[in-house]
Amino acid sequence: MGINIKLMSEVAYLTLQKNPLDVYHGILNHSEDGSWIKEYLGFEPYEEKEYRIEDFQLQDKKNNNEAMLDNSIILYEHLKDLPRYILCNPRFWAWIVFEKAYKAAQSSSKITGETFISSTWLITNARRSLMLGVISRFFFMVQISIDNSSSDKYELTKYLFSNAETYRNFCYRNIGMLKNVTLAVIRAQMDICSQLNISLINKQSAAMVKEASKIGSVMLVDIMTQDEIYTILYPKFMKIASF
Repeated sequence: MGINIKLMSEVAYLTLQKNPLDVYHGILNHSEDGSWIKEYLGFEPYEEKEYRIEDFQLQDKKNNNEAMLDNSIILYEHLKDLPRYILCNPRFWAWIVFEKAYKAAQSSSKITGETFISSTWLITNARRSLMLGVISRFFFMVQISIDNSSSDKYELTKYLFSNAETYRNFCYRNIGMLKNVTLAVIRAQMDICSQLNISLINKQSAAMVKEASKIGSVMLVDIMTQDEIYTILYPKFMKIASF
């Protein structure tokens, strides 16, 4: 069944952003759904838009990596055809979080206070903020790791979910915007871990993404193929993984 997407109105979003403590207590006191937002604001919080998507539901299994992976794929498949300006609008993600993924958002991360609400639930339109949002992060984790040329297009996505440090480093570095680079980094990490039968520690993952940034500063990586970047990174990553 198709539905029209919505955006939280600008007035509603700014009001919530200015009152993160109220939002924090509102979530704690109304864990089942986000309908309390309308009562809190005193007016309809959402604006319907012309774009239509297939309706979807997310799982709300707490601290369940498999459920979070499944949710991420569901999000991506249902939202991927929306325009970029919608996908990069925090008011769109506010609708997703408070109306479509309310319980899943609570299950995905422990809500620790008003600062957490400000940084992950009521995000800005900055790239880093979008990539670290309580629900938006799952969409972007798939977007930077899906490989449509592979027989299992979600193979790298599955690996990325087992190594969140690599994703966090992508969020903080510009090379995380280059799909050919992110695919090469993730594939090189996955292949090395399989070959050595190891799991990378956070320090190693961070060092590998830093190496990818270094080649980006001296080479035109945006015009290189994934395979060319992989060939350069693999021996560098192997040295890091072997320490």
